[in-house]
Amino acid sequence: MTDILHLFAAGGLIMYPILLASVAAIAIAIERHRYYKQSKTDLALIERELPALLTSADYAAAEALCVKAKGLASEVLREGIGKIRLGLDQRELLEGQASRAAASVRENLNFVSAIVTLSPLLGLLGTVTGMIRSFDVLSVAEGEPFAITEGVAEALIATAFGLFVAILALVIH
Repeated sequence: MTDILHLFAAGGLIMYPILLASVAAIAIAIERHRYYKQSKTDLALIERELPALLTSADYAAAEALCVKAKGLASEVLREGIGKIRLGLDQRELLEGQASRAAASVRENLNFVSAIVTLSPLLGLLGTVTGMIRSFDVLSVAEGEPFAITEGVAEALIATAFGLFVAILALVIH
């Protein structure tokens, strides 16, 4: 654990935004996992019982079945069944509901996508600042060849962590 803290400190100030990006990506992953788990529908129940209820025009029982089946797909169906008596175009209504449901499934993934793009750029910025520090030390250290290594280490560590967070966020996405 102390090795990771040492690497973090050696990576320079740019490590803090990279850490923030990784925490945000993990938080979004946890939130999305919970949402997806909660959105799961008992499709076998719907497929087995809903056609008979719709054929017999028992819309109240069909809505109750959708509530019992839970999840996102049953919510879309319940909304459609609830409005069946209005004489609206059911296909258009269900497409609209499904489109809204799909948008809720993709919610927050745009932030993960931004983290995928931002993290390597932050790592690259750390590379540049580390190299600037290296050359600054080199100009001051006259004749000390190992003085440059701290800045190079900062550059490489920031790049590595930036790439790690980008890969993590890409896997989450």
